[in-house]
Amino acid sequence: MIDEKLLAILACPVCRAHLRLEEQGLICTKTQVRYPVEDDIPILLADRAEPRHPDEVPGNDPPPQ
Repeated sequence: MIDEKLLAILACPVCRAHLRLEEQGLICTKTQVRYPVEDDIPILLADRAEPRHPDEVPGNDPPPQ
């Protein structure tokens, strides 16, 4: 688990936006890319960032049928 004090000072290495912790890793609050956390160590490298699947983005619900 990432310490709250550490999470408070971490930022996206690309756009400097805040990061939030989710089960899948650290999510950039601006671009919604995911940075992995391995063995409780955040891997904040731009080339390791993964785009989130559209179904995982809050507020990105599919249109009603």
